[in-house]
Amino acid sequence: MTKTFFLFETAAGYALYQIEQWDQIGHVEAMEEVCSSEERFKETVKFKAFQPFTTASDALENIRAVVEGEVTAMLSSFLSLNLPKKGTQLAVVDPGLGKTLSAKGFNVVYDPNVVELLRGCRQHEMKNIARLASGASAFDMDKFHVGLSHNYSRSKLQIDPRRMDKPVINCVALLDSLTKNLNSFAMRVREWYGWHFPELIKIVPDNKIYCQVVQIICRKDKFDWEAGAAELLKVLGDEDIVANVKKAAGQSIGHELSEPCMENILNFAKQVVKLEEMREHLNTHLANKLAVTAPNLSEVAGNILTGRLISHAGSLVNLAKMSASSIQILGAEKALFRALKTRSNTPKYGLIFQANFIGRASLKHKGRAARYLANKCALAARLDCFCDVNTNVYGKRMVELLGKRMEYLAGGPQHETSIEVMQAAAKEYQAIKAQKASEKRTRDALENAPQHESAHDVSMVSGSADAEPADDASSGTVTEKPAKKSKKAKKDKSKKSDIAEEAATEDTADVAVASVAPQKEPKKKSKKSKAEGGASGKDSSSSATDASSTSVTATTAVAASKVEEANVAAAVTSAEEGPKKRKKSKQDKSADVAEAAEVGKPAKKAKKNKKKAASE
Repeated sequence: MTKTFFLFETAAGYALYQIEQWDQIGHVEAMEEVCSSEERFKETVKFKAFQPFTTASDALENIRAVVEGEVTAMLSSFLSLNLPKKGTQLAVVDPGLGKTLSAKGFNVVYDPNVVELLRGCRQHEMKNIARLASGASAFDMDKFHVGLSHNYSRSKLQIDPRRMDKPVINCVALLDSLTKNLNSFAMRVREWYGWHFPELIKIVPDNKIYCQVVQIICRKDKFDWEAGAAELLKVLGDEDIVANVKKAAGQSIGHELSEPCMENILNFAKQVVKLEEMREHLNTHLANKLAVTAPNLSEVAGNILTGRLISHAGSLVNLAKMSASSIQILGAEKALFRALKTRSNTPKYGLIFQANFIGRASLKHKGRAARYLANKCALAARLDCFCDVNTNVYGKRMVELLGKRMEYLAGGPQHETSIEVMQAAAKEYQAIKAQKASEKRTRDALENAPQHESAHDVSMVSGSADAEPADDASSGTVTEKPAKKSKKAKKDKSKKSDIAEEAATEDTADVAVASVAPQKEPKKKSKKSKAEGGASGKDSSSSATDASSTSVTATTAVAASKVEEANVAAAVTSAEEGPKKRKKSKQDKSADVAEAAEVGKPAKKAKKNKKKAASE
């Protein structure tokens, strides 16, 4: 018989329940009867296991995954541990989560009957869930819900650079309408005040400065030129222009205006100045937004053109999906379709005609410049949309390449290829990416490190620093570090003494071999002498062997005594000198071997004498 389990997702954790007789109550009417009574519900739905969320970040991660229909590692391990391997089915509420669990090998049920089961768990099991999550203490489940809902909403509202193109679109639209209105307002001020001072229009061409001069001069006949010259100089910035304005005011042919008209002109000019300041502020705001959203594209095409391209495409993602040929004629759709309908030449450029790169190109090369610029704009848009780190490294390299391309079109030398420039920019980008990643790791480490640990470490360090002098002053004994050194010295001493003993044994063995060899050889030679039949030879050989044996034994005794003295000296020097004993012991060993060789020289001489005697 198949057992049915129900997965209940809460703000405090995952709960698993076993359903008794699901085949009999697995329809809406029966579930409503079961959920109406708490006693019957607990008889039918039995608690199986609970997995609490340890931290708020875990709760947010798991709930976000459940909403998106994904299975986290915590949920997968929880189900694997608590569900039997065979003969079970799992009931879930969300169909998306059910499909994901089915793909992972679970036998999943998700239908409208499970919704009634969820309603019953919310009605009768929330107190039990709160008790399990809080550790068998009274706790309000609403606090879990409020905290998790705040975190989830806050995560949904986080700033995403890829979604910051909407403010850019609004800012560009406002700038376009504001520029259009400002031009009409400024023309209205010029025309209105021109009845009083018509010569000022040609002297001051800028709209904002013109309105500021209008506010200062007001009525040209009553204006004090000596007192107001400094203020005019501050606005105009040139003494020659101030002198021209003064001269034109004295020769002006304008007529007088009434007081209400002049008052309206001054108020209108004040509003124009404010709108001009607002437009400057919007330009700065647009530049700051594009520095985050599309830094490379803004470097290549400029802030205003970048905003218009994004606005016309609908979003930065849509612009990144477009080909270079589409970006080239973006904004000239009417001319394109008219040319296709009439089978005439298609337009060469659309919005990108406003770029400085195309404006500087000659009429002959404007088409080539438009194609080249559209290509770089397409690359820059894709880099801004899909790169992990927002930086204008690629944009700066592209601007340099555009300048060299302009020189090449004008007859200059051949410039670098695009792939070489992009490879150099990619190296810079990887360096910046690594630097920002390291800065982020250090910042996260500082943020996550608790403050009490640093204070605790400082107190421990200060406490140990204070405790060490007190111990030294009170006891006067050696600290732990010298004790460790003495142990090491003992180990080195024992090792080096073993090395010296091995050297001594080797030396004595060599000397012993040297002493035994001469004793065997005379015996062989004595046999030869017996074969010859010389009795005197026997006597001389025996006397020679006795002399040689006594001399060899004496030399071996002297060598052994010298080796022992060398071992004692090596042990004393090793105890005194410490870590340098190992090298010196090897030197002593070589010296001992040399001395043993010198001591063995008389034995060799005796051997030679013995050979001579045997021959005689």
